[in-house]
Amino acid sequence: GGAARQSDEGEAGEMQLWTALVFIGVASAALLLIFYFMAAMSVLITIIFCFSSTMALSNMIYPYAERWSKYRWSFEVEVPALGGVPCLALILAPFSFGVVLMWLFTKSWVINNILGFSLCVFFLCNIRLSSVKVATALLCLAFCYDVFWVFLSKHVFGQNVMVRVAVGLDVPMKLQVPLMLSHGPHDYTIIGLGDMVLPGLLICFTLRYDTLVGRGVSNGYFISSLFAYAVGLTMCELVVGITHISQPAMIY
Repeated sequence: GGAARQSDEGEAGEMQLWTALVFIGVASAALLLIFYFMAAMSVLITIIFCFSSTMALSNMIYPYAERWSKYRWSFEVEVPALGGVPCLALILAPFSFGVVLMWLFTKSWVINNILGFSLCVFFLCNIRLSSVKVATALLCLAFCYDVFWVFLSKHVFGQNVMVRVAVGLDVPMKLQVPLMLSHGPHDYTIIGLGDMVLPGLLICFTLRYDTLVGRGVSNGYFISSLFAYAVGLTMCELVVGITHISQPAMIY
């Protein structure tokens, strides 16, 4: 048991307390950098997101494609500088890149959401929380981060930094849903990927815990935390719809 625990604790991609602190600090610095250098950073961030979205989309559809192909293309092929790469991954890469190119030229909100969703899945599959203490610290810091950059940044920097970046940066770092009752053709309600990924880390943690201790769906923490997140997000969208004022979703 002890050896297994030590192995789990040392697993790559596991978020520790110091990682959570660095994560929020880097996110704040990146937000300011984009805010002040929007035009210059837009090209660089678009390139980064195109690459990461291609990788994330391939990663998301890989298990289904592998099962559908009955594992016929799962053998590895030697690729210079990369080493052994599954043949199926090489087949899926051009398809995923084609989807990214479609988004790049059409800016379709549907493709944007597919890419954004794949990025969320990729992050949640590769990063996990190490304890409830880390989850509490991360979400509390994210709460303060959201409140400051949405509500208070206007008084410090002259503009709402979070909204300015979210609206001005046209990359799949947010999900977009057209407003049903809006008269404008390009009016969307948006939610940042961070508002899904960070609570998602806690929800994934509860699922791992329920599995570890043998809790079922009816008496576990996973369903209750997932339901609470859905309620909070719905409340946020209702407040946005009623007040027409941007809200930090992490509050809810």
